[in-house]
Amino acid sequence: MQLNPDLWLYVVHEGFWSAFGITLVVLKVFDRRRSTSPANATAPETLTARRSRLLIAFHALAFGLMYFGIAVAVFGMSVPFWFKGQRVAGSLVIGLGAFLMVWAMAHFRSWRFRARLDKGHELATRGPFRLLRHPIYMGLNLLALGSAIWVPTLILWIAVVWMVAGSDLRARAEERVLERAFGSVYRDYCLHTRRFVPGIY
Repeated sequence: MQLNPDLWLYVVHEGFWSAFGITLVVLKVFDRRRSTSPANATAPETLTARRSRLLIAFHALAFGLMYFGIAVAVFGMSVPFWFKGQRVAGSLVIGLGAFLMVWAMAHFRSWRFRARLDKGHELATRGPFRLLRHPIYMGLNLLALGSAIWVPTLILWIAVVWMVAGSDLRARAEERVLERAFGSVYRDYCLHTRRFVPGIY
């Protein structure tokens, strides 16, 4: 009986989510707070983005579609051949996403599901935040993209588009909150830092 090599995609995904979870636990255990903004800009009050729960639900549907598409193709033994080495390429893209998320979380630990700022929240502008405004969302986009490279089906590519759309909507909601909290400091930061892709978007 031949082992299905595409089952390894689940191992790669497990590595992605384990890196995320382990980083959260390690940072919580060591609890080292450090300033991330040259100006040490902090939020004057607690703010939450409008419709943040709805945006999370929209984004969650992209994950559901992605994992449904993976299961259909992998367990149905119907992963299309796109190019030689597509599994390796997909793994590398997912690995890059994991690295970006871990780097962002290690540099500035403010991750939460909802777009919410607590009073005293610091504006992060260093580390990966010097390159792009939303490295964690970009990490999720890379997870979906790498999965679609490994399993290049229509469902997976729709999931990529949905994931990027969900990330973009959530990023914009967060940016409105950040602009309310930090004003001109955040607007100046946005002028020099792209949302997802350095120098492009």
